[in-house]
Amino acid sequence: MAVPSAAIQPRSSIFSRILSRWSESRNALGFGFMLPAAALLLVFLTYPLGLGVWLGFTDARIGRPGIFIGIENYEYLWSDAVFWLSVFNTLLYTISASILKFALGLWLALLLNQNLPFKSFFRAIVLLPWVVPTVLSAIAFWWIYDSQFSILSWALQQMGLIDHRINFLGDPENARASVIAANVWRGIP
Repeated sequence: MAVPSAAIQPRSSIFSRILSRWSESRNALGFGFMLPAAALLLVFLTYPLGLGVWLGFTDARIGRPGIFIGIENYEYLWSDAVFWLSVFNTLLYTISASILKFALGLWLALLLNQNLPFKSFFRAIVLLPWVVPTVLSAIAFWWIYDSQFSILSWALQQMGLIDHRINFLGDPENARASVIAANVWRGIP
C-alpha cells in the first residue's frame, strides 16, 4: 500500500526553523538593515581594541615583532609620574568643562527665556559656537591666546587689570584654563 504524498513531510533542520520564525518576525527587516553596520562596527572596534590589548603585553616596536613580557608595561605605566599627570589633566579637563558647560548652558537658557530686548540677537550669539567651524574657532582662540599679540592680554591691559602680557598657552596652569575656556565656549548650548 502506498503512503499518500501529503503525509510525507520533509524534515526541517533547526536552522531552517529558526530562519523561518525570524523572517516572520516584525523586526526582521530592521535587524537586516542593522546587520551590516553592526558587522563593520564589530570589525573596526574590536580588532584595534584586541590588538592594543595584545601589544600592551608585548615589547613590540615599529618594524619588529614583539615578545610577550606580561604586565611589565603596565607596571611601568602605574609607576610613571607623567602618566598620572595626564590622568589628572584629563579628569580635571573633563569634569570642569562638563560642569561649566552645564551651568553656563542652563543659565543662558533661563536668561534667554525671559522677556528681554534683542532676545533673538542674543540667541544667535549664543548659537554662534555651533555655527563656526572648528578650524575657525581654533584660529580665533590662537589669536586670543597668542603669547606676543594676544587680543585678550591687550584688552586687559587697556582696562588696567594687568601690567604685562599673559602667556596663556606657555604656562601649564594658564594653558589648562585657556583650553577649558575654549572648550566651554565651543560646547555651551
